[in-house]
Amino acid sequence: MTLEIYYRMINSGAGRKLKEILNGLVPGLIPEPVPVRVPVRRPEQRERRR
Repeated sequence: MTLEIYYRMINSGAGRKLKEILNGLVPGLIPEPVPVRVPVRRPEQRERRR
């Protein structure tokens, strides 16, 4: 099973309920995804260095 299929299944309506039940029995079994901030250089920052 690929991760894409896994996340689609977990994030569906029935999957969310299943995740709540499983996490209630074993806390932290299925972690919530955490957004990660990625720094992005703006074009004007690159031009100043030259």
